[in-house]
Amino acid sequence: LESLHATDRWETQPAEGWTLDILDSREIVVTLEESIRRGRSDDPGSRDPLAILRGLGLLARDDRLSRAAVALFCKGDTLWPDFPQLTVRLARFKGHTRNEFLDNRQYHGNAFDLMRRTERFLLTWLPVASRVIAGKLEREDIPLLPVEAVREALANAFVHRDYASGGGAIAIALYDDRLEIISPGELHFGLTPEKLLQPHESKPWNPLMATTFYRRGYIEAWGRGTLKIAELLRRARLQPFTLSSSVDLVAVTFWLPKLGGGVSGGVSGGVSGGVSGLLAYIQSHPGKNASQLAEATGLTRRTVERWLKQLKLDGKIEFRGAPKTGGYFAP
Repeated sequence: LESLHATDRWETQPAEGWTLDILDSREIVVTLEESIRRGRSDDPGSRDPLAILRGLGLLARDDRLSRAAVALFCKGDTLWPDFPQLTVRLARFKGHTRNEFLDNRQYHGNAFDLMRRTERFLLTWLPVASRVIAGKLEREDIPLLPVEAVREALANAFVHRDYASGGGAIAIALYDDRLEIISPGELHFGLTPEKLLQPHESKPWNPLMATTFYRRGYIEAWGRGTLKIAELLRRARLQPFTLSSSVDLVAVTFWLPKLGGGVSGGVSGGVSGGVSGLLAYIQSHPGKNASQLAEATGLTRRTVERWLKQLKLDGKIEFRGAPKTGGYFAP
């Protein structure tokens, strides 16, 4: 596979039976415009999706769509029978093992949409710390992990994974003490976890997808992803991430810091575990409204309302009673 990589790999093969109308043309145009805005592409003067794909090198022989084009731009949350691997699995586990789910989701679609869905999931479930802003009577919520570092690890998972196996899927597992980002496939070209933590040459397994992610702005510089993550964690004074590899997966693990004996989503007796902590509080203290929840947990009203909205959308809570006198309950 490595010897044929330059000329004959999964992403360069034609996507048999696929036509341009099955792709998300808006996502294609946004990719070009974002690339132009960042100075990573010249403006071709056309927004024709086929021309854009050609300029991105995402067409196979005879102007047929490549598999990379499908992976990057297929439409919607659809499980395509010939591309089942375009999937991400997201889970929030209770405690430190996989014995009990707090949330479990699976999405299908193009790489950019799956990135966005994963980021929203993590923004919902990643614990936050709160600090009082000087000169203001409000608190600021800060994710316990640097957002940029997590985003870099996610982008690397989508770019470098092995798409050849139809059964593979990127998996995100969040525990009380850590976040795991698991990518199907193995390390190639002699790379090891140890080498990736040192200056190294960029050898992407899917160069077409890596280039498109770079143009879109998800990757800032080739060959520096792991070094950038390590530097961001150092700046935040957090524990270094760990990187492991086997014959069928590569896993990046971020270790969550502990505040006051446990991960906290607030202060002054605040809830633990972010959104999951708020849900647990509602389960044990039913009937409170947003203002009462904010006062009881030490979170800002804005944060409570945002988390309540997410919990309602997920069907985990419901509001009962009149708008002024009712409260939230966990059915």
